[in-house]
Amino acid sequence: MEELLARCSSDDYKCSKILYCFSQARARGYGATGSEDHARSCVILEERRIPLIGKLQRFWDQGKTMCELSDILRSLDRKSEAVSWYQRARDVGAAHGFFSLESTACEGLGWAAMEEGRHEEGLALLRNALVAAELNELDDPKYELEALTPLIMALFKTNSINEVGPLLRRYREATKAQSERVRFCCEEFYSPLFSALLHEVLCKHPAFGKPLPQLSY
Repeated sequence: MEELLARCSSDDYKCSKILYCFSQARARGYGATGSEDHARSCVILEERRIPLIGKLQRFWDQGKTMCELSDILRSLDRKSEAVSWYQRARDVGAAHGFFSLESTACEGLGWAAMEEGRHEEGLALLRNALVAAELNELDDPKYELEALTPLIMALFKTNSINEVGPLLRRYREATKAQSERVRFCCEEFYSPLFSALLHEVLCKHPAFGKPLPQLSY
């Protein structure tokens, strides 16, 4: 890889493609083996590639890569670095009007706030992610689904049950629409699961006076 980069050092596009190919290879290795060595290699490669994408003015790709890098850092439990890259991706989205990046980045930032016990801030970020998902410039329904899932889970976690019902109806419709588009949408499995969980909560905790069962986030 370094030899190829040296040969193409004056061509940012070629260098970016070289780094991308090697990063994808490492990502596949991580997916296949779970080895953190592959994940750490991805981090190093993507950190080198992100400035090149910016120089090429491919800002949506740059922000998307930042979010993907954040996900890898999350898997390595490097939370503060993940948050930093999510925020950078959000800044790129804001600077160039990319609502899809705003949505994805806010999901990540909302996750971090929820993990740290800052529930009010986390919910605000996750709600913002859903609003941005509706406005995504790619007209892709997957962003709505990706934003709805963590928000519904966070609402369960914080006993905000009154908000869940309307979102579940919206979630069911969104999964159906996505399935028609891609032939199969795995989120359809979550729809009855969320509905069953809501039913269980309402039956066991009708006044919401008792703590809800602990939910993983």
